[in-house]
Amino acid sequence: MNNTKWNEIFRAFYYDNECHKDSILIRWRTKDINGYLCSWEGTWSHFGCEPRNWEDIDYLQIELTFENKDYVLEKLRSIHVPGEIKDDIVTIYGYKTDVDYIN
Repeated sequence: MNNTKWNEIFRAFYYDNECHKDSILIRWRTKDINGYLCSWEGTWSHFGCEPRNWEDIDYLQIELTFENKDYVLEKLRSIHVPGEIKDDIVTIYGYKTDVDYIN
């Protein structure tokens, strides 16, 4: 994926959700291409506000809950990102090419 798509994800879940008074919790984690898998995080500012090397992200996972599932999937469909949904976790890939887009 390119930087524009990662930035769109960040804007959707930080500016469009977390910065609002009535925001819903959307937990995430990333795995970097060097193999490091971070812990689950609920603060999207940690995803995009730090100096981020988007090209280092192998994948981003977002935990789907009853409260956030419709919102998360609607945003990801509108951004048009490659990924898959399994066991209430959506995985968005940075480099994997043999995967469909979230629909």
